[in-house]
Amino acid sequence: MNVDRLAELVEKPQVHRRVLGSYRGAYALGVTQLPDKKTAALSLSVEHHDADAFPHVIELDGEQVPVVVHANWRAPHPQ
Repeated sequence: MNVDRLAELVEKPQVHRRVLGSYRGAYALGVTQLPDKKTAALSLSVEHHDADAFPHVIELDGEQVPVVVHANWRAPHPQ
C-alpha cells in the first residue's frame, strides 16, 4: 500500500479501533515508511508499557500493513 492511501485510511475511526483494540489510554497514530523506503506502515505510540499488546500487522483494503509500536510514550501536556 502506498503512503498516500494509508494516510487516507488512518483518518478513519475504524482503523484506530482495529489497531487499539480495548486500549483506552493516550496514543498517537500516524503513517511512516519502514527503513527499506518501499513499505508504508502505521506508527503507533502508546503510554502502555507492552508493545506486544498491540497488533504488529493489520489488514486494510486486502493488504497486510505493518504496525510499528512505540511503547512508554508520553502524551504532550500544555504548559
